[in-house]
Amino acid sequence: MGVLKGDARLACVNLSNYAERKQEITEQLMEAATTVGKRLTAALRRRGSKQAPAHQPTLTAQGILAMEEKPPMQKQSFAYILGWSQEKIAAGALREALLIGYDLPRMEGLWPSEKQCPGFKEEMLDFMFACHEVVEMIMECFARGLGLQEDFFTDEMNPHHEDNMTSMNLNMYPSTEGHTFPPGAQRIWSHTDYEALTLLFQKPGQTGLEVCSGLTTDRKKAQEAQWVAFDPVPGAITINIGDSLQYWSDGALKSTYHRVRCPTAEDYAGDRYSIAYFANGRARTILQGPKKKYPPIKFEQIVAQKSKYLTEEEVTSDDKYVEWQKKTAMGPEFDPVETASNYVQDEMVKPHSGKEQFYNRSTAAA
Repeated sequence: MGVLKGDARLACVNLSNYAERKQEITEQLMEAATTVGKRLTAALRRRGSKQAPAHQPTLTAQGILAMEEKPPMQKQSFAYILGWSQEKIAAGALREALLIGYDLPRMEGLWPSEKQCPGFKEEMLDFMFACHEVVEMIMECFARGLGLQEDFFTDEMNPHHEDNMTSMNLNMYPSTEGHTFPPGAQRIWSHTDYEALTLLFQKPGQTGLEVCSGLTTDRKKAQEAQWVAFDPVPGAITINIGDSLQYWSDGALKSTYHRVRCPTAEDYAGDRYSIAYFANGRARTILQGPKKKYPPIKFEQIVAQKSKYLTEEEVTSDDKYVEWQKKTAMGPEFDPVETASNYVQDEMVKPHSGKEQFYNRSTAAA
């Protein structure tokens, strides 16, 4: 199991015949979760037992991302700002994204109409529920591997709870053909995901994702570490452990630093699409493992703490923006006591929303 690249091991785990192979899969997942990254092979199915195109973004998602006039979708929801976001510098757009959730009150007024994008809502929800089936399997295995009850995470991550924080990001990285970006520019900078677990779907041939080798959660070490290309494999889902699960597992499962580089002369330079399914607990969930290694914390405090990295300095030019990218690794290294001190407060903590046009650094993942 695994592919060696330098000192980085890229693990590959097959989830087929899950019920019969649960213990074997648990052992492989726990081994994989202590290495640089996780790439799992799984067969997603839609409700109604129809095959779902798990290995690539759907045409419907590409369609709404390619629309010149986007439906007006943006709404603060608990710790998130649902809707559209963009990373854009003078040299050109780096990324556009649409962040959505399950069909709960937090999504009221955000779904595009059937006229604007036929079938979008139904297909996205269908895909999200298929993703949740895979997440349930993985989280059951993690619970077993941590010596917990198999259903330890199940109810808190149930997508039917009204305060469920799971979301899905539809990403488009516009073509860089005809654009000249400063050397070292990244489409999205080094970061770990906030959530518990990310399922990332990429299209074969559309490269750019890189993973930090090693198990560091230290920002400075991540900036200086070896970065390994994590290119798409047909039929495979790339898995990232996020900050929430690092807290929830008492640090046994560490979040993964990753980034998306701008294409080099040898890379594919056309539009790059990906879908990131961010599996998460509820807004009320206290993210503390049974060993209580960290103080109790809620998801919104993680978002608020990490967002402060976006406001450390003013960025006024492309070159300064790229310099900021190079020295920024937005990970889970923050003061847990300071972060957790406000966990009993129920009011929403709003993350910094960035600038309206250029250098509007958002916090969504690859």
